[in-house]
Amino acid sequence: MPYKTNDFFQLFIAVSCILSLLIFSGCAQKPWDEALTEEESKAVEDIIRGMQQEEQQCFQSFDTDMKMFWESPAGDSAIEGYLALQSPSSVKFIVSNPLGQAVFAFAGNGKTFQILKATQKLHIRGNVRSLAIRNEVPLILALGDWFAYLSGRLPLRKLIVEESGRGSDNSIWLRLQTPKGPYTTGSVHLQIDMEKKELLSYLFLEENGDVLAEIQYGDVKSGKTACSVHTEIRITELPWGAAIRIEFENISGFDQSGKTDFSLPVPKSFNTQLWP
Repeated sequence: MPYKTNDFFQLFIAVSCILSLLIFSGCAQKPWDEALTEEESKAVEDIIRGMQQEEQQCFQSFDTDMKMFWESPAGDSAIEGYLALQSPSSVKFIVSNPLGQAVFAFAGNGKTFQILKATQKLHIRGNVRSLAIRNEVPLILALGDWFAYLSGRLPLRKLIVEESGRGSDNSIWLRLQTPKGPYTTGSVHLQIDMEKKELLSYLFLEENGDVLAEIQYGDVKSGKTACSVHTEIRITELPWGAAIRIEFENISGFDQSGKTDFSLPVPKSFNTQLWP
């Protein structure tokens, strides 16, 4: 029996939704099944504050050997190097050749960044916002708390919960209040296992509800204390069906006073490009 016009339209919408889910991120809905009551929400916020207080007693910097695997329909690739992080958003990543010489280095503090490309004798520095736009990275992700994202902790800042609900697996989802500006849109959600008082994932949504990215944490940690770090992270729901898997080895936490300098000395022979 042939489709009626209305039937065809509904089928087109359904197929479009599925294709969008596979290619971009999809016709997104809220990540929870039922909203929490006001009393439940207050209890959850108390637990979140308690988790933050515990985490603030932990080291706020760590370094590690990192392997990163990029998976996409266009092909897979991998890279490994040395990673150092300091709360809230300082990052240093160095890739070396077999002789121990740095061939690529990145450093940033959440606002500005530096890149060194040894083979091109090139030094690039500029604004993280500019870097994100050039590489089509959502600003709400690029300008976020990368120490928290990669350590599997809560952000240090005061968290204001705008909405909350319970998922089908009984985990709790929280939508955080995020600063809005002319260049930053979208929302950040946290998924929490309330029994274990453990962060399960970060979910980043566009203003229209489309998924920008999701960061999920593996079960294995570097230790059994509240200060331990997950040794495996997956970043999924990226454009064009791409996903990133990150593995950490030889994790070492240290104090803010720092054994690591989050800047890159520039060799005199390098040319500098400025990205405003």
